[in-house]
Amino acid sequence: MYEVKLDAFNGPLDLLLHLIHKYEIDIYDIPMKALTEQYMNYIHAMKKLEINIASEYLVVASELLMIKSKMLLPQHDTEMDDEIEDPREDLVGRLIEYQNYKEYTEFLNELKEQREQFYSKHPTDLSHLESIETWDNSQTIDLTELIMAYQRIKTRTSFNTPKSVTIQKETFTIEQASKQVTEKLAVSNSINFFSLFTFKENTEEIVTHFLAILEMSKTGIIQINQVKDFADINITRGVNYGIGA
Repeated sequence: MYEVKLDAFNGPLDLLLHLIHKYEIDIYDIPMKALTEQYMNYIHAMKKLEINIASEYLVVASELLMIKSKMLLPQHDTEMDDEIEDPREDLVGRLIEYQNYKEYTEFLNELKEQREQFYSKHPTDLSHLESIETWDNSQTIDLTELIMAYQRIKTRTSFNTPKSVTIQKETFTIEQASKQVTEKLAVSNSINFFSLFTFKENTEEIVTHFLAILEMSKTGIIQINQVKDFADINITRGVNYGIGA
């Protein structure tokens, strides 16, 4: 024979709480007959399976039978009825205390699981890195003086560095860009700014096109409008379009 926990119950009080919750029994007004019968059914089931039942389960079983028998005794009406001790009082107190401990245990286990998600590093002893040197105030320098000295060195270095300037001939002119816009408007009454590009042009060509449409808009050759910020720029023929061409 061997000993096991009844349905994984941690002692007889745990089994009693299970029965109370299962059958929705009021823990402050326990019907001893029903609770005792259910408890004894568990005990007898274990015996039939030839499982060695822990002695504590049998002790509680005898207590339940004793409480049940006391409640079956006739009660005599006296003026002191309110002071008659309820035989269930001790059992109820133990069950409530055990239930509280069980809830606290579950709460602490949840905190433990949350804490296990973190890793803490123990403090490192850095005492061997502590310096025993002392500062001589007469040998210190003001921070402002240090910054000014740095700026003087930086300025002197910039003066001594040779400057080189590269001048390149303009490869794409505003006139060329204006001609491309005019040619596209000759085919269509309206175009948009993005249609002027194949997106293979360099920055110089894009900027030159932009300057060209501004100049053409100023002279009335084209009209430009934009529905909202960052939207495409629409280009249409202006009042002076084709004049002088």
